[in-house]
Amino acid sequence: MVDTLQQKLLIVDDDSVLQSFLQDFLTQKGFEVNGLLSGEEIDAFLQTNDVDLVLLDIVLPGKDGYHWLKWLQENHSGLPVLMLSVKDECDDRIHALELGANDYITKPADPRELLARINNLLKLTNTKNSSRRVQFGAYTFELERCNLFHGEDMIRLTTTESQLLKIFCENQNKTLSRDELTFKLRGNEHNPYDRSIDVHINRLRNKIETDPARPVYLLTTWGKGYRFVLDE
Repeated sequence: MVDTLQQKLLIVDDDSVLQSFLQDFLTQKGFEVNGLLSGEEIDAFLQTNDVDLVLLDIVLPGKDGYHWLKWLQENHSGLPVLMLSVKDECDDRIHALELGANDYITKPADPRELLARINNLLKLTNTKNSSRRVQFGAYTFELERCNLFHGEDMIRLTTTESQLLKIFCENQNKTLSRDELTFKLRGNEHNPYDRSIDVHINRLRNKIETDPARPVYLLTTWGKGYRFVLDE
């Protein structure tokens, strides 16, 4: 489960030609790049994939980029967003920045400038967010960036796994029910027939426990929920 530190980008833009060009260019520069053609796909993608930065267009089919920028701020507040749009009016840039965008660049953008802005954003975000850390055993978890390390090696977590671990780290030694976990993750009530929380817990255990069948950090409180402990 240990991976090298290859940073992941998500491009949300309905221009498939631009998507293809940027994916090829940024992949050549060492990034892992995924693309979506609409904002409606973001939620499902982030539930199963981890991302270091989002490039988000404003003009999208359905809800626009402003809507999805606000959604990202509410649901993935530590995830930096670079707006990439044909809209070049000052009001558009100011509105995006006021909503929480980390940067704004107009299309067509020089790919070298885009690369420089991406690298600067990632550098600033990593420096800013690496200070709050939780250590357990040989693991270090950066709370804001949601990065998990085993020694110096980074362990890849999905967005849901990293958000779960953050919730547990911020609620150490406290039993959290499935209802509480679902609300903290998704903002809605837990469906008793939905076992996805248990699935994500098991996957997280496989990444942080030496013996997932006999966990020492992420424990089950039978009939109540789950509890994260640093020392048992």
